[in-house]
Amino acid sequence: MAVFVCASCGAALTVRLSQVALPVHAHHKYGHELLPALMESGTYAVDPEPSGPPWRQWSEIGVDETEARGVFAPVPALSFGAPGAIVVASGDTRGTVLIPERCDGYLAAGRSRAGRR
Repeated sequence: MAVFVCASCGAALTVRLSQVALPVHAHHKYGHELLPALMESGTYAVDPEPSGPPWRQWSEIGVDETEARGVFAPVPALSFGAPGAIVVASGDTRGTVLIPERCDGYLAAGRSRAGRR
């Protein structure tokens, strides 16, 4: 079991969690991109796909590169952010707040600053 903590102060950011496979529905869209992957309480997963900024426009990306990522139809933009985002159920977080103007609707900023103990 793991508890994710702040890399700066060591404060617990989650309850104890068990790692599971990323759900198959993790990247489904429901009319907007603010709805994250729905996780079972007490679990976490690692998303192997790139997420968050920087974004590249479809017109800038070659067909070979998009097909290698499993994207076969035009999309407005594709993420070239770091892979490895940690996905948890929102009810399993502790001592955090969402600041939309600081994260463009994504919580990816916390990924690089959180550790696991």
